[in-house]
Amino acid sequence: MNKQNKRRHFLEMAGTTGMAGILASHQAPAFAQGTNLHWLRWNDFVPACDQLFRQSIIPDAEKALGVKIRYETVNGNDLQPRITSGIQSGAGPDLMMLFNNHPH
Repeated sequence: MNKQNKRRHFLEMAGTTGMAGILASHQAPAFAQGTNLHWLRWNDFVPACDQLFRQSIIPDAEKALGVKIRYETVNGNDLQPRITSGIQSGAGPDLMMLFNNHPH
């Protein structure tokens, strides 16, 4: 069997196996429903940047991704404690602005 036939045989078997799994489940594939995301970010030094996020970038992202984004800004000094408490509690924001210069 040459290399081309081995590849073709593999693809046929992979496709058959995948279809068998889908048919055996007796239900259509599930698609994600509307998702809510919580994004934690620091207040920008330039207030116009925060306005741009809230008025343009966030709505465009919600529309393109099909999700609802709760955009929260905090003082830069409060960011690290919020990240730490969010990770330790397991109930923190989904997206967090991180820096790599904090002690571990």
